[in-house]
Amino acid sequence: MGSFQPAKLKVLVVDDEAPARSELKYLLEKTGEVEVMGDAASGPEALKLIMDMQPEAVFLDIKMPGQDGFAIAEAVLAAHDEPPFFVFATAFDSYALQAFQVRAVDYILKPFQEERVAQTVQRLLSLRAAHRPGELARSLGALLKKIREGEEPARLPVDINDRIVLLPVEDICAAYCRDKDVLVKTKGKEYQVRSTLTELEERLGCRFFRAHKGYLVNIDHIAEIIPWFHGSYLLLMDDCEHMEIPVSRRRAPVLRERLGLIL
Repeated sequence: MGSFQPAKLKVLVVDDEAPARSELKYLLEKTGEVEVMGDAASGPEALKLIMDMQPEAVFLDIKMPGQDGFAIAEAVLAAHDEPPFFVFATAFDSYALQAFQVRAVDYILKPFQEERVAQTVQRLLSLRAAHRPGELARSLGALLKKIREGEEPARLPVDINDRIVLLPVEDICAAYCRDKDVLVKTKGKEYQVRSTLTELEERLGCRFFRAHKGYLVNIDHIAEIIPWFHGSYLLLMDDCEHMEIPVSRRRAPVLRERLGLIL
């Protein structure tokens, strides 16, 4: 008797651009492990197809006119006890970064890459085998709530000569420990803050990645990623001094997943 072949993953593709839908459907079906049940060009169309077809996974474009991908996901979560898995497709806008750190979902970047799509399919198959719909739905719901409420701060208070200055978060390249102090670094200056690194990690949001127990980096300010010893990496930042920050072996897989690295 032949070996058992699991059923193909039933998928719906949602994107307002026809060429993007066609390309993604082609790459998904090329894996040999996906059945694309249908595609939709708008939020209302997508919601109807999800209800009628009950796909196991939905690939959602984030930026669409009228109803974006997050709004569609919110509507499905509100109506289903066991919603499908969601994969967000994006050209790497600011919202995408918030989706990266939630293990209940995945993301793919435009233009789509065959290897990355295949990786996502394998991850979805693993999630299906684990069968944790309730946990996944709660994680995705928390992500969407965070996005809608805009929890990421625009400024961070720092100490300068006995004064407190509000520093734009987007200017921060990294935060790190030095002796008993916690410092943040912009492209040209260094500031002391009255927080622990763990508190900063929780406060600054998902643009920031805990590369090491002593370092927190803004992924928008990573200039280069250098493969290092034993599967770790060295990050070269874009500040004036080109600061080098190590990535621990434990955090290296998380970095690869966050940025879609194939190294």
